[in-house]
Amino acid sequence: MKLTIENITKTFKDKSALNDINLELTTGVYGILGANGSGKTTLMRILASVMKPSSGRVLMNGQDIADMNEKYRELIGYLPQHVGYYKNFSAEKFLKYIAALKGLPKEETSEKVEEVIELVGLTEYRSKKIGGFSGGMKRRVGIAQALLNNPKILIVDEPTAGLDPKERIRFRNLLSKISTNRIVLLSTHIVSDIEFIAKEVLILKDGQLVKKETPQSLLKGIEDKVWTLVIEEKEIPRFQSEYKVGNIARVEDRFQLRILSDEQPEPNAENDIPNLEDLYLYYFDEEETA
Repeated sequence: MKLTIENITKTFKDKSALNDINLELTTGVYGILGANGSGKTTLMRILASVMKPSSGRVLMNGQDIADMNEKYRELIGYLPQHVGYYKNFSAEKFLKYIAALKGLPKEETSEKVEEVIELVGLTEYRSKKIGGFSGGMKRRVGIAQALLNNPKILIVDEPTAGLDPKERIRFRNLLSKISTNRIVLLSTHIVSDIEFIAKEVLILKDGQLVKKETPQSLLKGIEDKVWTLVIEEKEIPRFQSEYKVGNIARVEDRFQLRILSDEQPEPNAENDIPNLEDLYLYYFDEEETA
């Protein structure tokens, strides 16, 4: 199975949201990493066939998805960042309603709803009203509805935004579990969401595809650009103005800075092992990481 993105550009009035994106995706999890406004959601919406590109095309196994039309949509499971739920519906009732909208045969609906409820860990809450669910439980309902048609391509946009650490871990593990024989696209600006589950990371910046590599390869590319340095408190503003500072930690009466820089910032600065947070900071401005 192969999803090919050819020269995709999307323009809104005089602003370019995506600029000449070229990608080839096969089975597995892909993390789309970028700051707000980088083009992540626009790309996801185009791949989910809810938005058309200004130019370029998307191919599924060599066939233009615009020509496939409904046949392509049947292969898609989509969880947007913001989902509207009927608060007075139970999880089970809501999923049966979505199954009907997706055209699942009535004789298959109950079995399929049962399957996805169990998969996302909502069995004991199936009869509870969605209005009383936590954010994490609502996201589980969201991924369940996306899986109802057994999609070959699963697209999830910022799935862990607003979730506590435990729910984020649960969600990451779920996505990893269901990625077998599927293309899973996960967009995020939370680097820990993709650190252990993505086979490749796509870095988008200002509508441009900056990198498409394995997490390990991306980290190797910045291994000589991460530095630690212990300084006096009065020196902190200077380093913050001149460098990208990823972390500031007190060490007795002084402060240790973690700095991203192509060059050694000071003679006594020491190289450190990079992580994906360093990677994010290297490609995006500090104010975008807040």
